[in-house]
This record gives sequence, C-alpha cells and structure tokens, in this order.
Amino acid sequence: MFRQRRYFCQSITFFQREQYLSKVIKDCEECFKRLEQHGRSIKDETKNMFIRFTQAKLLEQKQFLETESVGVFSMLFDILENLIHDKPLMTYILTTIEAIISDNQRLFKQFMRALNPQVLPKLKQFLFLDGYDPMVYEAAAKIITMIIAEEGGNDAKEWVTQFLAGIDNKRKIASFMIMPICVHFLKHEALAIQFIKSGGIKIISNLLTKNSTDLQIAYYSILGLWLLSFTNESIQIFSDPAIGLIRLVIESVQKISREKILRVSFACFRNLVDNSAQCIELMVDNGLIKVVDLLLKGNLKDQDLIDDIKYIGEILEKNMKILTSFEKYIKELNAQNFCWSPVHTEKFWKENVKKFEENDFLLIRKLSEILKSNNNQNVAIACYDLGEFCRFHPFGKVVLEQLNAKQEIMRQARNDDQQIKEQALLSLQKIMLHNWQV
Repeated sequence: MFRQRRYFCQSITFFQREQYLSKVIKDCEECFKRLEQHGRSIKDETKNMFIRFTQAKLLEQKQFLETESVGVFSMLFDILENLIHDKPLMTYILTTIEAIISDNQRLFKQFMRALNPQVLPKLKQFLFLDGYDPMVYEAAAKIITMIIAEEGGNDAKEWVTQFLAGIDNKRKIASFMIMPICVHFLKHEALAIQFIKSGGIKIISNLLTKNSTDLQIAYYSILGLWLLSFTNESIQIFSDPAIGLIRLVIESVQKISREKILRVSFACFRNLVDNSAQCIELMVDNGLIKVVDLLLKGNLKDQDLIDDIKYIGEILEKNMKILTSFEKYIKELNAQNFCWSPVHTEKFWKENVKKFEENDFLLIRKLSEILKSNNNQNVAIACYDLGEFCRFHPFGKVVLEQLNAKQEIMRQARNDDQQIKEQALLSLQKIMLHNWQV
C-alpha cells in the first residue's frame, strides 16, 4: 500500500536517503495497528482521519487538503501533541507536515490558520530529544523556522540566533538541510540582517568551501546569498575579498554547470553589479568574464538567464581594463587590503616592475612597511610581491637591502602562520638567486 507515493515521500529531508525512506515506508505499514494500541491518547475523529488520509495516494491527499484541510491539520497536530513517544509515527507525521507546507504557499497559509499554541513548543521539544530518525530533527527545525519567520518579531530574531548557534554546536541537522531551513529567514529583511549578525555568512562560506561540487548544498547556499543580496547590509560582506563569497560562487558555477545553479548565481551577481563597484572588481579578479564567454557559447535555453549573463558580461568588459591595471595595485596598496588577484602574479610584475621606480621607489617602501602589519594575508602577499620585484628588477636586491626589507622577510620566515612562512621563504630564494627564472 505504501509503495505508492504519499506526501511524506516528498519531504526534502529524504533527499539522497532512500534507505531511510524505505524504512519509514515499512514502519508505516504497521502504523494503523500502533495507532489502535494508543487507545484513548487521541480522539476517534483523529484515528478516522488518519486512516482516510494515510490510505489515500498523493493526488487524493492533495484533494483532501482542498476540501478538508482543517480536519487534516487537526489530525496531524493531535498525534504530534499526544504521541511524541512513538518514534516511527513521529517520523511519518513530521515529514508529512514538512512536505505539505513546503508544497505551495496556499497550503502553508492554511496550515498557519489551523495552528494552535501547543504545536510550536512541542516541535521545539524534538530538537533536544535523542533516538529519533534524522528526518525528525530536520523536519521539526524546518517547520519551526517557517512558522516563526512568518510570524516575525523578536521571537523570530532570537530563533535565528539560536538555530545558527545550534549548528556550530553540532545540532542534529545534516549539512544538506542547513540552508533549506535558513532560506526561510532570508526572505524577510529584518531576519536576513539578524542572520548576518549571528554568523550566518561563515556558515554559508564553510558549506560552499567544503561542498563546492554538491548540487543541493551549492544551490541552496547560493539561493541564500541571492536573498541576502537584496539587503544593503550584505554589500560590504560580498565586497570583502577576505571573506571570498564572490569567489566561492564563481567556483561553484565553474564546477556545477547546471542551469538552476546558473540562474540563482547570476541573479545574485546582477544585484551586486548594480550596487557595488568593489563587487564588480572581485568578479573580474576571479575570472567571471571567462565564465561568461564560455556560457554564452553554450546551449542555454532560458532567455532570462541569457539576458542576465549578457548584462553582467557587458559590465565586466567595461571595467576589465581599469581593474587589471597598475592603478588597481596602487589602490590596494594604499588601502592596505591585498587579496590574491591578477595584480599579484608573475605576469603583472613582469609588465609593471619599472613603474615601481617612481618617486625613489615609494611604492616599494610602502610595500616593505606592510611586512610589519598584523594582517596575515597582507604580509604573505607583500612577501610574494617583494620577491617578484627583486626577481624582475635589475637592482631589486639592492633596493630591498637598502630598505631593510630583506631582514624583515627573514624574520617573517619564522612566522607561525604557514602562508606567511611559505611566501617569505620563497621570497628569500628569489632575493638570494637574484636572476631566478627571469
């Protein structure tokens, strides 16, 4: 009977978990017997509705919700409130609720109208109990989030903070379910801002870094970034090369050439290029122009997506020359905000090394001062750049010795930071072997 698909089979919590789905299907074949064993714990009308709804196939269940949504939700709530100790039954009930309210906005609105005050505390209780199937915790968290985000207010902000803190403390939520839950916060500007304040950006960054080829995780993570890109508070974060969100999205686009990833990525890029010159700069630095060229030569069918890609490509082309120039290096140096970009490469130094002679090597003096910075990435890149200057300038070694830069690089070669140590040692090799691969 349960081999025919029901609502619970559509729950996102069963994604790539066919073995769990098979287990729940098997458990549900015994659910009628277990329901009878609970005696008077639940009302007769609940039992009757449960049997009618559970025996129905998916299309029939949808018809039930068209005509008897109040009765269906009352049945689900009654079982949820009174039979929490029946673990297989809870898996069925919670995944059914999650699937129904995620199906469409109309069903979710009906669910919210039917909601009673006892449901939310009961759902929260699951997150602190042991021994349930993983889908129970995830479905409960998603249902709670949808309810609280819809209701809004201070309780919603508190839940954002609480939920994100729980992820850091290894709450029982699988990686692929984190962002499908969080996107419900991000549809509301106040909660999106709270998400940023509560460390949500680090969570997205970690998910994309560790799962860059996972379609599900990448899609929902980038969907979250797209929703965040509508808030002014997010622009500074997107434009920070140290956080690297734009780089991570571009890497996902390159690794997962699926249209659903492309749609949400370029929708996000479009929001950013309309609001931030620094974001455009980072897109150029991270090679998005090449990605655009390849995509436009491909077989894309979605005209809206093609329009977004063309729009972004035109903006990047206009800025390409400016943003890969010597002036960009000066801008980074004066702001003391280095990132690994095209101006910190062999090609750049080979083409521009003579320009650093101006004003008695003023820029090299500034670069040498960065070696004393507390910013580890700045120090590492400064070590690399000074090594390249010495490598390509005929008097580079003399200049560095006069500025005591060589001694400072030697000191950084003993730094505890692995990146600084590696770049300092490489720089010293270039200084000692002055004509190294020129």
